[in-house]
Amino acid sequence: MIGLFADHTLRSVDISFQNGLYIIFTDSTLQRITDSSGTHLKIEATEKGLRLNIAGVIYNCNSIKLIPEKVSNFFRIKPLNSNLKERLYEGELHVEKTEKNNLKIMNFIEMNDYLEGVVESEAGRGQLFEYYKVQSIISRTFALRNWNKHDKDGFNLCDQVHCQAYLHKRNAPKNTIDSAVNATSNFVLTYQDTSFAPTFFHANCGGQISDPEWVWNSSIGGLCTFNDPYCMNTKQGTWTKYIPLTVWKDYFKKTYDFPIEDSAYFSLLTNFKQDQRMSFFIHPQFGIPLRDIREEFRLKSTYFSVKLEGNNVVLIGRGFGHGVGLCQDGAMQMAKSGYSSEEILYFYYPNTRLREQNPIRK
Repeated sequence: MIGLFADHTLRSVDISFQNGLYIIFTDSTLQRITDSSGTHLKIEATEKGLRLNIAGVIYNCNSIKLIPEKVSNFFRIKPLNSNLKERLYEGELHVEKTEKNNLKIMNFIEMNDYLEGVVESEAGRGQLFEYYKVQSIISRTFALRNWNKHDKDGFNLCDQVHCQAYLHKRNAPKNTIDSAVNATSNFVLTYQDTSFAPTFFHANCGGQISDPEWVWNSSIGGLCTFNDPYCMNTKQGTWTKYIPLTVWKDYFKKTYDFPIEDSAYFSLLTNFKQDQRMSFFIHPQFGIPLRDIREEFRLKSTYFSVKLEGNNVVLIGRGFGHGVGLCQDGAMQMAKSGYSSEEILYFYYPNTRLREQNPIRK
């Protein structure tokens, strides 16, 4: 069960069916069987429960289930009174109301169908088949390792990046992504003791994979830092950001009481070299985590150097993302260079094994 729009507050949505029959339940009562010919539903959260509007007929209930006649059916869901775009999904749709009178929207779907949506959301279209196999395996492993992450919320995983992006599941003719997911069906990465490996991934490491401790203050067995020669000649390999000097100084003064008036400390603040990844700005003794600077200034990564240029500080950065685990740009380049999915996986996740295990169906 996947929570949809999990990081957003929604009070009402419009649902439309794109093909085939759907069975509509309110609570445990069958209300209607409808086809795709222009049928729209409006679901709204109220203080008393849910309000379902089907072509002007109103049903008041506590839960709603939309169940497709065939697995190939799909539906569109459009948040109302919101700038969020509509999405397309397969599987069942379950809707409940939260304690704060918002909608809790969940997609009940087979694992491989879910992964097809994840792979497209995380990697986009137009990649090589061998890379999609890699993404399928690490996304499956990640999902199973974290299967009960949102147990307290009433579903298994959500659609946001901390669980893996799941922004759509398009119903389309057989494509490379679907083929890759099915070709690797049930394959996962494990340690020798058969426990699921931590298959973190990110967009671009900037040439050096990060140690998890530098990002999250804790080590993760099997993941460590090493150089990655495959991702640098890509669009996300390098970046530059200009920040007004006054803004830069104010942040360090207010947040860390940094002595910006002292010329020696000012020089440290505006001349910082990071030839190899670090976890702290300037030096650990100052206690300024690079991840905090990244968050404050919305930087693409923590892998950057600083120089002074007129009334600005210039951040010259490398990579995009936390840098832990698999570098997607690097893995894509490895696939283009002829490496197999297995070789790519073992490069980024050393000391793991590729195993086939029994599937979780939903």
